[in-house]
Amino acid sequence: MTSNPSTFFVNRFVIVKGNKAVYDQVFHKGVNIIRGANSVGKSTIMDFLFSCLGGDIAEDRWNEEAQTCNSVFAEIELNGHVLTIHRPVEPGKKPPMSFFDGSYEELRAKKSAAVWQSYGINRTENKLSFSQQIFELLDWPHSQTDDFSNLTIHQILRLIYVDQGTAVNKILRAEHSTFDKPSMRQAIGDFLLGLDDLGIYALKQQLSKAESEFAKIDGQLESIYRYVTPSEGELREATLTSSIESAGKELERLLAQRDLLLSLPDESITDAALKEKAEKASERIATLTKDIDIQTSKQAERVNEIVESELFIKAIDSRIKALKESRTAYDFFGEVRFKFCPSCLSTITESQKEQCHLCKADLDKNSREASYLAALNELIFQKKESTMIVTELRTRLSEHAQYINAQLRELQTVKSEHVASLRMSSDRVLKLNELSVNIGTIEERIKNYETKSKLVAAVEGLIDDKQKLNTSMLDLEEKIKVGKSLTASRRESIENNLSDKTVELLKKDGGFEPAFNEAQTVMFDFAKDFMLVDGRSKFSASSETILKNSFHLAILLESLEDDKMRYPRLLLLDNTEDKGMGPDRSQNFQRVLVEALDEHDDKPYQVIMTTSMIDPALDKSDLCVGPHYAKGMHTLDV
Repeated sequence: MTSNPSTFFVNRFVIVKGNKAVYDQVFHKGVNIIRGANSVGKSTIMDFLFSCLGGDIAEDRWNEEAQTCNSVFAEIELNGHVLTIHRPVEPGKKPPMSFFDGSYEELRAKKSAAVWQSYGINRTENKLSFSQQIFELLDWPHSQTDDFSNLTIHQILRLIYVDQGTAVNKILRAEHSTFDKPSMRQAIGDFLLGLDDLGIYALKQQLSKAESEFAKIDGQLESIYRYVTPSEGELREATLTSSIESAGKELERLLAQRDLLLSLPDESITDAALKEKAEKASERIATLTKDIDIQTSKQAERVNEIVESELFIKAIDSRIKALKESRTAYDFFGEVRFKFCPSCLSTITESQKEQCHLCKADLDKNSREASYLAALNELIFQKKESTMIVTELRTRLSEHAQYINAQLRELQTVKSEHVASLRMSSDRVLKLNELSVNIGTIEERIKNYETKSKLVAAVEGLIDDKQKLNTSMLDLEEKIKVGKSLTASRRESIENNLSDKTVELLKKDGGFEPAFNEAQTVMFDFAKDFMLVDGRSKFSASSETILKNSFHLAILLESLEDDKMRYPRLLLLDNTEDKGMGPDRSQNFQRVLVEALDEHDDKPYQVIMTTSMIDPALDKSDLCVGPHYAKGMHTLDV
């Protein structure tokens, strides 16, 4: 939604061939009429203007005269800001666009000293695309469709430019099917009518940014937790401080014991104590070795069970596939029928009953279908059960591996103790050795805690940021929900207003289409690209032209009353005589258009239209631009 109305006007349009301007006309606010006989090039001028403003034209739409031109200039006014744009003529391509901050006359005065800013069709790291630059000058957000395609000025002009190359029963200018998606068409309509947000777009951008930051922080925390250890659920200052204090007390106790032992005399004792310790270590080694062997054997068994179960699942998959293929084959080919008995070669007689062609057993289609479903369900059940078993076996295998690794670590420790007990000369030395090992373990633990403590401040900050972002996202989601409710109300209002305005215009058609005289409602759908009058879509080609042009005029009229619309109060109309339109009907529409807009002469707007059947009262008015091109004349002075 915009706080001020958007305006996009053309003040002057110049087409250049070589060093010569082959078309140069000044346009004004209000209605501008380019008139002349058929085939003088009026549509060529409109296509050139569409291209200059950022539209893409298919290569086959450029006639020979147009292809000889080099470039186009347009002095435009965006929300009151005057600038001149230049674009090369490159049929079949999408050339860049250059901007000069000033009028066309200022540009001519500066000549080669003019400063241009060039923009391509795509955005780069250092520069916007020309569509984004125009959006910036119009104070429009860079909108996206539901499938995340960016709206461009070309797409916007599809609702502003009503050309002759598009079917008259379509709302938007025809587009290559690859890019003409329903989501894109809906986005164009919603964007220009101001139905895409009511502030929701900005909120969605904030929500998207918050979600991205939340995911980033969540990933950082997950990485830190993985570094800390899988068993530690969170790394908080209180938890870490408590762990350091506990380890410090344990270290003090062990150091005190070691100091006490060091102060005692080294008494020689018998080898009994050391021998007993070595024997216990040896027994423990034997027990652990046996347990590890048993568990390793069980581990191998579980691996075999997993392999067998996976093979069984593959077999079930094959049976399910075969069963489905069998059913498909039967549905396609039907029952296999024999001419002769495969046993005695006698001719097989036909049966009128639901019987097997060969053995004459009664057939029951429902029974066969039930058997198929029963077999399929049984296979699916077996697969599900087997999959659950494999999952459970893998869990047990993982637990077994962890258990065996723990036993192996203990075995290594006991072996070290066994070797130490065989080498120690006294019980005192043995105890000092054990204390030294324990002291080293505690010191390493404290060192590890101190290393982790460096992460505490970061973790605390990340957790705090995560909580704030979560609160912000919940708040934004609620605001978006409320905004959507308001948008739904606005959509209904806009649709009703456009329907009423279009109906009012249709009733002024002059009675050429009886259905228009009795029209009650006009429905439209941008995504499906069609309009209905009281549920009816099919009319004569000329009536559909009137319907289409009336709807586009209704959009312009609504934009003059609704500042929340982004439609820039510009209408390019090139099909007033499309599809067999007669002079009386065309001239009547011209008068209806001028009269309808005269009621809003206090608001700035611009219509640039073409006609080969201009109303005589308008032909000599100041609404006309350029000469009346008679037969044999051309808009391009090539």
